[in-house]
Amino acid sequence: MGQLAQHSSAGEAISAARRARGWTQQQLADMCGYSQSTISRLERGRQSARDVDVLALVADRLGMAPSQVGLAGNTPHNADVNRRDFLGTTTAAAAGLAILPAASSTTRRPVNPAVVGHLQQLRATLVQSDGLYGPHAAISAVHDHLAVIEQQLLPAARRPLRREILQTGAEWAEFAGWLYEDLGRPEEALWWSDRAMEWVQEADDPVRQAFILMRKAQQSVGLGQQQRAVGLASAALRVRGDVPARIRASAHLQAAHGHALIGGELPALRALDAAQTLVEGDETVSDQLGGYCNHAYVHAQRATCYLKLGKPTDAVTTYQQAIDHWPAIYQRERGLHLARLATAHAADRAPDAACATAMAALEISRETESRRTTAELRRVVTGLAPWRRNAMVRELSEAVAAV
Repeated sequence: MGQLAQHSSAGEAISAARRARGWTQQQLADMCGYSQSTISRLERGRQSARDVDVLALVADRLGMAPSQVGLAGNTPHNADVNRRDFLGTTTAAAAGLAILPAASSTTRRPVNPAVVGHLQQLRATLVQSDGLYGPHAAISAVHDHLAVIEQQLLPAARRPLRREILQTGAEWAEFAGWLYEDLGRPEEALWWSDRAMEWVQEADDPVRQAFILMRKAQQSVGLGQQQRAVGLASAALRVRGDVPARIRASAHLQAAHGHALIGGELPALRALDAAQTLVEGDETVSDQLGGYCNHAYVHAQRATCYLKLGKPTDAVTTYQQAIDHWPAIYQRERGLHLARLATAHAADRAPDAACATAMAALEISRETESRRTTAELRRVVTGLAPWRRNAMVRELSEAVAAV
């Protein structure tokens, strides 16, 4: 009974703090990266021993001390540990980082330089996980490590180590933006991209500035903001310095998408050709920033532009070229481009091919839970409306609706 009463008290405290700020459960959930049902469960006093990290993050977002959510007994540190130090300790322990909370901002322990390499390796692993399994497999760990970077490493680090942490942290923040974009949560995606840009500007890193400008252009394409997409892509291409060819190629691709959304065929094709030329002439290692921009990726982006320009036959041929050479490690993106190929088949008045291709995309979507792929599959169903009585179309419509 005592433990149940303690959980109920913590839930009431969370609910009161949330209401005092005028937030809904969904707003708090979005700030923490969890679902609304998770916040509701916590407020009803349904916490378990596994909820330590969840409660710590919720308390941090609400400005509460760990003791207010029943966590004081779960940490070995003294009562002077503030809420940010507590959260950092929790996530650092989960990551295996040997970083201790400081008693105050003026007496922080020195940061171990080895954390930079560790964070870079771990991010690379999570990027691969996202490519294979989708964003849900990575988002929690990304949140935890961004908390460590923002609340422990950056406040304690001194130059030149601080610059390295800013650069690495920017890559983590950009990755968070990518995950939220695929989760269908554009506001969080834009927020983390802005944080990434802030960090690379402080680090005075033109290469990462160009990369993040390109990514913000890509987000604008997804939101249908064609003029903004072209402007940001152009800004990325104007960045001076030794910007890798694949980042510049990606910027040309986003400019192409922006032009295609406007209906500008000639500038779109010029941008696509510029991207292809850069990739064909680049022999650098593909695991560098922007390394995903390979020949198959360029073909897929060209096909998407053809589709936007009302050229479904060209889109079908080009998508097939891309998918035939698609790297196995990018499984989630393979599903997305299969869905777009299905959309192209539907626009090309080939309903059977559209249904078969969409079903293949649906299988991958079930594994990766990509909201972008699901949204594309709904567009396939809409495009197949003239053949709604076709048995394959009905089967596809029911399968997509179930997702």
